[in-house]
Amino acid sequence: MIGPSPDARGGVASVIASYRENGLFSEGRCRYLTTVGEGGGIRKLSFAAYALLQFASMLARGQVGLLHVHGASYRSFWRKRVFMLLAQWCGVPVIFHLHGGAFRRFVDHDAGTRRPLVIDTLAKCRLIYCLNEEVAQWLRERVPAVQVEVMPNPLGSVPKAPVFEARNRSILFLGRVEREKGVFDLLDAFRGVAESFPATRLVIGGSGGAREELEKALDDCGLSHRVDFLGWVDGARKSELLETVGAFVLPSHAEGMPMAILEAMAYGAPVVATDVGAVADMLDGGECGYLVKSGDVLALTEALRQVLAGEGVESRCRRAALRVRARYAPEVVLKALMSKHMELAR
Repeated sequence: MIGPSPDARGGVASVIASYRENGLFSEGRCRYLTTVGEGGGIRKLSFAAYALLQFASMLARGQVGLLHVHGASYRSFWRKRVFMLLAQWCGVPVIFHLHGGAFRRFVDHDAGTRRPLVIDTLAKCRLIYCLNEEVAQWLRERVPAVQVEVMPNPLGSVPKAPVFEARNRSILFLGRVEREKGVFDLLDAFRGVAESFPATRLVIGGSGGAREELEKALDDCGLSHRVDFLGWVDGARKSELLETVGAFVLPSHAEGMPMAILEAMAYGAPVVATDVGAVADMLDGGECGYLVKSGDVLALTEALRQVLAGEGVESRCRRAALRVRARYAPEVVLKALMSKHMELAR
């Protein structure tokens, strides 16, 4: 299995960390090679080069029965394609596990003249995993001869019990502070919420290139004193936030299957999110949270108001906590994953 460092930041790294914590790499059947980690360009290149050397050595010794690739779009795909081609040339079956929400745009538009290379690489895979049925159907149309299945991400940290009561009036965002994550839509929505709920605070956990611009926009509208920037949040601090916040919000413009939403559901936090990627399925069409259209600031504002007002919140949160444990618990996901590994391994 190849992909990002499980100790890095980001959703895919969280998936790998959950695999590791729940024993996938401890039984000796699955070895994990890190192809990218934190750091600058040279450091990232060194991860990929070292992993490729290890992989080539294992292939030469006949130690690889299956290659499971965690990949996404653009540089991630081209980096992983080298491993995939090498495995396919050696007759080793390949699983391509697609993450991220931009892959369709990458293939159908941005790949340009290299689009046939992408399609050909996918067409030689034994199996493609993706995160929702909509993407699965699109993949089946592009590579009809390849088996395509939906494989959910496993829940990361699993609390002993969700917390439904005694929550505060803060709104929590966890993720990259970038435009595509909807942070400026969230700012506009918070302006409306702040008028109705004067005690409410916005808490932003994450880092990214849009933070300075976002801080300026907050200053311009006079709300900077009601917003807390925490930087990257994990571990006990993240658990504490998810156990106490009045609402968790992720107004992204594109997503795969956000780990932060799964964690918020497990902790009993009310979830407000846009219906992108697998989010609508995760929230059972709105039965387990509040779904709004991407970019619809008015709907986002109203959903946050409903949550803070307590309108039907607890029943949704209880359904969410049950759903996430039944469908996304690590033992459920890993059982299906390991079964497929054994079926396909050469």
